[in-house]
Amino acid sequence: MREGLRSLACMPARVAALAGVTFTQLIRMRLFWVLAVFGVGFLALQFLPYHGHLGTETRGLNQLQLIKDVALGCMQMFGLIFCVGATALLIPRDAEDRILYTILCKPVPRFEYLLGKLLGVWGILLAMVLLMDGMLVLILHLREATLSTELTELLTKQGATAEQMQPYLTQIADAGNSWNMQRGIVAMFLGYGVLTSLTLLFSTFTSGTIVSMVFGLGAYFLGMFRHQLFAGINAGLGADGTGPGMRLAEQVATVILPDFSIFNVADTTSAGVSLSGGMLGSLALIAVGYMLLHLLVSALIFSRKEF
Repeated sequence: MREGLRSLACMPARVAALAGVTFTQLIRMRLFWVLAVFGVGFLALQFLPYHGHLGTETRGLNQLQLIKDVALGCMQMFGLIFCVGATALLIPRDAEDRILYTILCKPVPRFEYLLGKLLGVWGILLAMVLLMDGMLVLILHLREATLSTELTELLTKQGATAEQMQPYLTQIADAGNSWNMQRGIVAMFLGYGVLTSLTLLFSTFTSGTIVSMVFGLGAYFLGMFRHQLFAGINAGLGADGTGPGMRLAEQVATVILPDFSIFNVADTTSAGVSLSGGMLGSLALIAVGYMLLHLLVSALIFSRKEF
């Protein structure tokens, strides 16, 4: 009894140590640095001058929206590649470097090993998202200030008064960074967490890194377009497609494959669609539920493997 309680009390320290080692491993991976450098360069393109062909009043709004669309698309693409690529490499890399056997020969439960790996990946993902989000906020702030100055000069030349300029300047300020867009980025990060835990699950029973990556990417795209897939199947089957068998298949797919489309709301929130705090909390609960499910199933499968 005492040994069990002592082991449980030491669990946070062991998991934190594993997470720290994983974080360090991922920092050293060339994949992360390539994505980071490419992301910085891609976002730096937003400092190039824009040539709008619309009216003075709407040109600034379109520029800011374009910056947000490009930057958020960049974040989604890099997050997807890093989640699948880095997570699929964890267990094979540890096995290749003999680190896995060194860890498992010690009194470290396999559940704690997987949990530490996940926390390490989530930590580096959080750092990457914060870095790119910080760059986006900085770019929006600089571009918003430039556009406000340019618009003020143009409207002044046209003879507009300060009261007439204010609505346009307010629109530009509202089109920049907002808490609503930040909530959308948080939802994106939650989706990354679910994809990471799902890819780790695949890596516990697949035969290699490439297979795990294919499974992870396949599950992501199936989860993103699951509703369209079943709608197409139902339309093809006609009246039989809405039977209990098809409904059961869709319910099973809902449990196995997360609906990643519900986390992909950053684009809509940047365009002004509201995401309430309650809805974000619901997404967080869904994400935590999926991550716990994936972690428990991963530990069950991993405990049956011989190393």
